[in-house]
Amino acid sequence: MPRNKKFHGVTTNLLLLVIFAGLNYSVSAQASDIPILGTAGNYQILSGAALTLGASITGLDPTNVSSSTTAVADLNTAIANLSGATATSVAADLGGKTYTPGSYKALAGTAFTMTSSIVLDGLNDCNSKFYFVTPGAMDTTAGISITLINDAKPSNIYWVSGAAITVGASNNIAGNFLSSAAITVGASTAVNGRLLAKEAVSVGASTAFQGFPLVGCSIHAGVLSISVPTALSEININSGETQIVELGQVVVTDTRASGAPWTVASLCSSVRNGSGDQITGEFFAYSMRDLSSTGGAVLTEHTLNSMLVSAPVLDATVGVVSNGATWTPVITIAVPQDQPPGTYTGVITHSVY
Repeated sequence: MPRNKKFHGVTTNLLLLVIFAGLNYSVSAQASDIPILGTAGNYQILSGAALTLGASITGLDPTNVSSSTTAVADLNTAIANLSGATATSVAADLGGKTYTPGSYKALAGTAFTMTSSIVLDGLNDCNSKFYFVTPGAMDTTAGISITLINDAKPSNIYWVSGAAITVGASNNIAGNFLSSAAITVGASTAVNGRLLAKEAVSVGASTAFQGFPLVGCSIHAGVLSISVPTALSEININSGETQIVELGQVVVTDTRASGAPWTVASLCSSVRNGSGDQITGEFFAYSMRDLSSTGGAVLTEHTLNSMLVSAPVLDATVGVVSNGATWTPVITIAVPQDQPPGTYTGVITHSVY
């Protein structure tokens, strides 16, 4: 753009707008339950006493089975810690309901039962956690299922019992089952989780174990990044005038292979001169020129009439997993009528998330 362009008027202010690229964000760490379980989390079955396995069990690797005294001690610590946490009281029979992330305890400390199937809704957050805690026993009726939806993960689900846990035949269960006593699993059950008991564990015939380690948040390769070439725009403007400034091209690149949506936000930090006079972000507006997308991203542009606080300027829903966008930011500056003259500097920031 032209440099040192002169405008007619009584007072001339020179604004030096230094444009920096926003922060880059990468995705994502895998959720882990090991800090809660300690070494007990290394195993799919942990028993502090006898272990009985029925015939025709599938999916269980013997290296994931243990009676380690260290792991049992860590299990005891995990049970104590989880049992002492604040929780919402619910009916002793958990069956027939949908639960969202949170901590739940049985009313009046009674035993948990599950006489019909339940649903755990992760609310589209793979890090969401569920805790079901009772000082008593836990029993499930034959033929029930624990169904996980909307990114609920078995690694983030904890069934904590101060007594025995008994799972009925032909169940479909998910999560970490922690018992201060014994665990018994009925025949022909599908287990997507851990069976961790301070005492004996008994698993019925034809039980099918899911893969281990348990699945947490997906680890997406690549990054979500934004690039704004460093630019220095020098313009001479008069007090009370409106000036339009075009910045260097902005480029968003999403190589995470996740298909997740993303948002770009922008703000203008206070623009000041050497005397401490300022033009705040409320006098700056943001729009775009030559907006285009790649990889099938569907873009929604937002015009900002003020840049005083960070606000979205672009939302993207994703058509394919590798995508992006480019545009030229257009900044409109409405200089106050009584703005003192001087050389002003400030920062316009872009961020993507």
